[in-house]
Amino acid sequence: MKLEKIKIILEDYDIGDVIKYQKMPHGFANRNYKITTSKGNYLFRINVQQDLSSINYEIRVLDELRKNDFPTAYHIIRKDGGFITELDTENVVIYDFIEGDIPRINAKTVEEIASASARLNSIPNWQKFEKKNSINIDNCFDLIKKFNSAKHKYPKIFEYFIEQTKFLEKYLRSSVPQGLIHADIFPDNTIFNGDKLVAIIDFEDVCTDDLIFEMGMAINGFCFINNELNDRLLKVFISNYNKVRPLSKTELELLPIYIQWTAHGMVSWHLQHLMECKHERQLVRTIELMERVKGIKEISK
Repeated sequence: MKLEKIKIILEDYDIGDVIKYQKMPHGFANRNYKITTSKGNYLFRINVQQDLSSINYEIRVLDELRKNDFPTAYHIIRKDGGFITELDTENVVIYDFIEGDIPRINAKTVEEIASASARLNSIPNWQKFEKKNSINIDNCFDLIKKFNSAKHKYPKIFEYFIEQTKFLEKYLRSSVPQGLIHADIFPDNTIFNGDKLVAIIDFEDVCTDDLIFEMGMAINGFCFINNELNDRLLKVFISNYNKVRPLSKTELELLPIYIQWTAHGMVSWHLQHLMECKHERQLVRTIELMERVKGIKEISK
């Protein structure tokens, strides 16, 4: 990304003149830059994978979150009232830049993220944002159908994935409360000031689904130490989530299944990439998640 291109795009915004910029280290579905202008700092995001309909959906959700004063990074409106700028074949959206750090995992940060997750899951009128989660059991079965023709094959992982998908299916048809979820509440998608939550960011995967999917994913992100579920942190999460959005008996009973399910969903995400292109770090993470699921399954018996 050249400075001249950023300057041209910023002409469409009332956020001052660019002084400097730097590429942010994280980002798979997009490329992120921190830009400093005469009016402050902003996040300059080039959307690599999201199409226009997906970006528009995310912005609609953010507009709703703004009404509910939810802590996140909001998009900056252009001078013409829009929020998307075309850049060659990609699209740019500029957001608030939130200062802070990726959190340490402890009881305080777990308490903060549990309460914020429950707030998000309690947003009213969520039906107008209905959108299927990209992590779903049907996609897992579709992935299994591709195992025989995969460019790179992993027999032991494939065997595990088939068995675990069949095991989970019967539980995921249960009727539990649904609503709006972030779907990827992990430490690197949050910003903290010490142990205080400042914002949950990166709503690219936002959708509607079973609300305990959100819990399962956030617990995977915040309640595991050395790949083992920490009982104390789990109790802190459930207690503080329940204070904001009371859990039903069925949700509490199914929570161990959804902790497995969200970890399994992450396995499916990594696996679809590994089948096409070998990547050692993704393979290590996939095996780690498999071992995690087996551990949760064992203690849930």
